[in-house]
Amino acid sequence: MANFKTRMTEVLGIEYPIMCGGLQNAANPELAVAISEAGGLGITNISMYPDFDNFRSTMRWMREHTKKPLAVNVSMIPNIDMGDKIRQYLTICGEEGINVIETSGKDPAEFVPLIHSLGMKIVHKVPMARHALKAQKSGVDCVTVVGSEAAGHPSPDLIGTMVVANKAVELCSIPVLVGGGICNGRSMAAALALGAEGVVIGTRFLTTSECSISQNHKNWIIDHSEKDTVLCQRAIKNMIRVAHNAAADECLEMEKKPGVTLQDLMPIISGAVGRQAYQSGDTSRGMFAVGQDIGLISDIKPAKEIIEEMIKEATQAVDRLEALAKT
Repeated sequence: MANFKTRMTEVLGIEYPIMCGGLQNAANPELAVAISEAGGLGITNISMYPDFDNFRSTMRWMREHTKKPLAVNVSMIPNIDMGDKIRQYLTICGEEGINVIETSGKDPAEFVPLIHSLGMKIVHKVPMARHALKAQKSGVDCVTVVGSEAAGHPSPDLIGTMVVANKAVELCSIPVLVGGGICNGRSMAAALALGAEGVVIGTRFLTTSECSISQNHKNWIIDHSEKDTVLCQRAIKNMIRVAHNAAADECLEMEKKPGVTLQDLMPIISGAVGRQAYQSGDTSRGMFAVGQDIGLISDIKPAKEIIEEMIKEATQAVDRLEALAKT
């Protein structure tokens, strides 16, 4: 099999150019460790740990269970100042040996010097190519662009992965990672062919044996198709791609009301409701973020097997292209 050594693997110190997405409420430490041990970059996120002591103990547990690079996601809400709190999280990450910080939501420029001073790299996630160029100017080490197929928050313009990735690669000199519809070796090979240095995978890692979401939620993914996601929260300018379930329908119905606000939707869309649904196995409740690539996912297996399968399949795709180029 090919090694797929890229600038991403060099900068982040990982074996394969595969990074796990932020997976809000589903990025449990066991999954992060499993992905890193398999040669990718495992991740958890600060939203799962409102208590600093619990966060520090979790970081320490992860570091004790793998010597390989680990990442932490820091999502920043635009127009809300969480600076001091984020700095505390970042300091803990540095002290506990975390290697990479993934940021999203707004320009991370104010945090880049601190992250680098703590010996960590920074990957910033954006939905548009022009935002990728801005992130580069802010001093990040890598930038991730996500197409409209992605789970979570794609660009309101709904530009697909093939276009947004292609454009970002043209604009940026730092390593560009690609997310949105990437779930197997063929899509990974396609991203690399576009000039990307690696991929970010979310939905596929939800269907790992190590992921902490309920078995019902994992089964929902493998039992549904690419047509079974919807875009919610447009009315409050916070559009999100989620599973088409009863909660999504309720949210969309409420969004039809003139003047609907975030607070109006919170009983349906809050993170607390989503966490409870993951624990109870109730797939009808909560905003269950999944990408359109659910139509390509048909099984549940350990993270190591998924990564090995991806590398094997990507190698076969590259071999096929090489053979075609010779004809």
